[in-house]
Amino acid sequence: MAPEPLHPVTVLEQCHVSPSPAPAAGQPRALPLTFFDLVFWGFPPVQRLFFYDNADLLDASDFTLRELPKFKKSLAAALHHFYPLAGKLPCELSEGVAPEVLFSHGDSVPLTVAVSGDDFEDLAGDHARDTARLHPLLPALRQHGGSRSQDVLAVQVTVFPRAGICIGTTLHHAVADGSSYAHFLDKWATTHRLGPDCKKAVAAIDVPPLFDRGAVRDDAGLREAFVRDHRALVAAGDRRLGDWDLSRRPGVVLATFRFTDKQLRALGRHVESETSARCSPYALACGAAWAGIVHARRSGSGRDVDGGAAAPRARFGFVTGCKPRASPPIPANYFGNCLGVCRVEAGARGLTAAAASAAIWRVIEGLAEEGGAFRDARGWVRTVREYASARAVTVAGSPKLRLYAAADFGGAWGRPRKVEIASVERTGAVALAESGRDGDGGIEVGLTLPRAEMEAFRTFCLDLFASLC
Repeated sequence: MAPEPLHPVTVLEQCHVSPSPAPAAGQPRALPLTFFDLVFWGFPPVQRLFFYDNADLLDASDFTLRELPKFKKSLAAALHHFYPLAGKLPCELSEGVAPEVLFSHGDSVPLTVAVSGDDFEDLAGDHARDTARLHPLLPALRQHGGSRSQDVLAVQVTVFPRAGICIGTTLHHAVADGSSYAHFLDKWATTHRLGPDCKKAVAAIDVPPLFDRGAVRDDAGLREAFVRDHRALVAAGDRRLGDWDLSRRPGVVLATFRFTDKQLRALGRHVESETSARCSPYALACGAAWAGIVHARRSGSGRDVDGGAAAPRARFGFVTGCKPRASPPIPANYFGNCLGVCRVEAGARGLTAAAASAAIWRVIEGLAEEGGAFRDARGWVRTVREYASARAVTVAGSPKLRLYAAADFGGAWGRPRKVEIASVERTGAVALAESGRDGDGGIEVGLTLPRAEMEAFRTFCLDLFASLC
């Protein structure tokens, strides 16, 4: 079991925030899950942490009296536009139970307000930190009606006196992808930044989310195929998604590595000279992370990769945005998941950053072919579980989401100093984001590993970029 946190939080308030005003009568109350959504059914929820500096915050009461009412009002106003986030989702894909998000009058998002005595500066750093210290900052999704349904979203605000606050969100992945989440977050932060008197102005400058499921065509019948796959996997007792989970292992740490533009350009030149592939910064960052993790696992355990003593292949998985690739294209403001699953394999022994980046880039190039993003789509649900059982390295987030900008609450908070996808501890993913602090245009890479493997990964990255100078 994971160790108990050294500084557990003290809960000050637990309340519920409903959309305000309530959604219009003509808005759909039930949103069926599409085949895109069903790919992520059974995944651990996506959990993010946003750390905001504020040394002038005297104590918890200073926040609850002056700032908390604004947070509640702006959250309620954002939920007016994104009301399905206050709804409920079935816990199981049972026969006769529609896989859909259902919003009913009075539904709400649980909001927890807490105070922590932990070291804010240390928690918000890039260095390796025990993941157990982050768990108290993350809200849980409630279950209802004897576990028949569950919340879609939960929020927690944790106060660190004389240091700042941390906003934690937990989101069911089958309801929204990163793009839809960023749209909601931007609406919430913008409403808070402009104040309650500016709601009409916010509505005027921002495109509202589109909930029409008719925007997603499913001529191949993938939705029903995925429902059948999930039910068959449950009946067979399949638990392979848990093979990614590091949360029960001792000594697991979270760290962030910043690949600057200069470093990525140097790596790009090296990759091109070695493989002739002219890779994007995304492929380069992913390739360096993938090769580094393969190296770290081998260094930490004496095994090559994927849990085998001499595994011949290393596996990598990422998702691609399918809104512009669908036929017809899906509008950019569509709310839900619109991601395709992409697979990459390469020789495991001695995998280099150059070889890994080039392999990823070739798969990305193939997406430009007609129908390339949907190749082998019928197998997505089972493919994900195969990759989990092989402990393949995957990706969470994207620099394109620009979450540092989206989460600008203005006033005393501004942009977060640090954004973490804490749930990578349970999904085996590397978390990618735009560089949020130094303005160097680079890419942040966050990941969780056992401490010895994290040190091996750090050494790999230092040696890699030192060799390119």
